[in-house]
Amino acid sequence: MTCEPRGGFPRDELAERLAPIAKRLNLRAGAQLAIDEMVYFPVDGIATLVLQRETTRFQVGFAMRGDVIGLQRLFTGQFPPILAEVFRPGGFICVSLRQLREVVATDGKLRERLAVYALKATAQFLEEAAETVALTLERRVARWVARCSAILASDLIVVTHHDLSRALGVRRSGVTVALHVLEGERLIRSKRGRIEVLDRPGLLAFAQSWSGASPQTVEPQAIMSPNVTARRIPEDNHSALT
Repeated sequence: MTCEPRGGFPRDELAERLAPIAKRLNLRAGAQLAIDEMVYFPVDGIATLVLQRETTRFQVGFAMRGDVIGLQRLFTGQFPPILAEVFRPGGFICVSLRQLREVVATDGKLRERLAVYALKATAQFLEEAAETVALTLERRVARWVARCSAILASDLIVVTHHDLSRALGVRRSGVTVALHVLEGERLIRSKRGRIEVLDRPGLLAFAQSWSGASPQTVEPQAIMSPNVTARRIPEDNHSALT
C-alpha cells in the first residue's frame, strides 16, 4: 500500500517495516472486523464500512485491496464507531493497534504518511455521508447495487435483503420496496439471496436523478464527534504487505 492516493511511502518499504508485526487471516462473509484493536489491509477480501453514531448509520463505502480499515483509531479515540463486516470472503492482513503505535512512535516518516492517509480517508467519509443524505432510499439502493457490481466485476450479487438493510442502516421492508422499484424500472432482477444487475449505467443514472422527494434531514455531521470529520478510504492505492 502507499499512504497517499498516488505515490508516497514506497510499498516495499512499508511492507518490510510492518511485516514483523503483521499476520494474514482468511475471513468468511459476515465476519465482523475488530477495528477497535486491529488495523486491516484487505488482500482479496472486501468489507463494507458503516459509520455509526447513536441511532444514525451511514454506509461510507467498501474497502478492498489498496484500502486500510481502522487507521483512524491510531490517531484519535474520538472517531465515531465504524462497523466493518466482510462482504466477500478472502484474505486480510492485520496489525494490532498497540504494536502499530509502538512502531510509529519511533518512525516519524511512517507516522506522517499514515496520518496523511487517515486524514484523506476521514474527509472522504464525510463526503460520502453528505451524498447519502440527499438521496431517497430507492436511489441509495440503486447506487449501492451499481457500485457493488462494479467492485465485484460481476452482474450477480449474492446478498440478502437483511444484509443490504444492515449495510445501509435502514429497515428491511424499505429495501424490499426499493428493489421492487428498481425491478419495475428493469434495472435489476431480484431473487432470493441474490440480485442480478440488468443495466449498471441505468442504475447509476437512476441514483443520480432527482426524484422530486424531499431528501433526508439528518446532517452527516450529526454522527461525527465535535472535533472529527470523516470520509471514505481512497480506492486508488496498492495494498501493503501483499
